[in-house]
Amino acid sequence: MIYIYVIIIKTLSNMTTEINKFEIGKTYEMRFIGDSDLRPHFVCVKRTEKSATFKSAKTNEVLTRRVKVYDNFEYILQGTYSMAPSIRAKNIINN
Repeated sequence: MIYIYVIIIKTLSNMTTEINKFEIGKTYEMRFIGDSDLRPHFVCVKRTEKSATFKSAKTNEVLTRRVKVYDNFEYILQGTYSMAPSIRAKNIINN
């Protein structure tokens, strides 16, 4: 009985925390699992409730992906494979 109560409390506490979202005009780092030194920069150019569009800071590459949430931070994946590069809202670049 106590175990169920703890699960309910943890679930309710997670629901009240604020999610850090992507913001238009901010620059974010893309991270790669296989190469930790490679960190290209992407600018968020468009944002809806369910998707985000990023443009590379150096090339004309544009990514529009569905936004997912993990650990109260939004993120997108460049591909659908297990080691796909990601852009996370916590990897913001200070200009």
